[in-house]
Amino acid sequence: MYYAAKALELLGISMIAVGFIIKYPKLMDPKLLLGALICFGAGWVIEKYILQ
Repeated sequence: MYYAAKALELLGISMIAVGFIIKYPKLMDPKLLLGALICFGAGWVIEKYILQ
């Protein structure tokens, strides 16, 4: 479960990086940012509260 949480966090950070690179001169797509934050947040919650 620890590695699944870390994978979700990595997925969220990667989505933010890819979204920033793809839309560089303009702002990032808000839907992609929201999805990335949800993925990262889910991984963080699993790591912080479930794996104690």
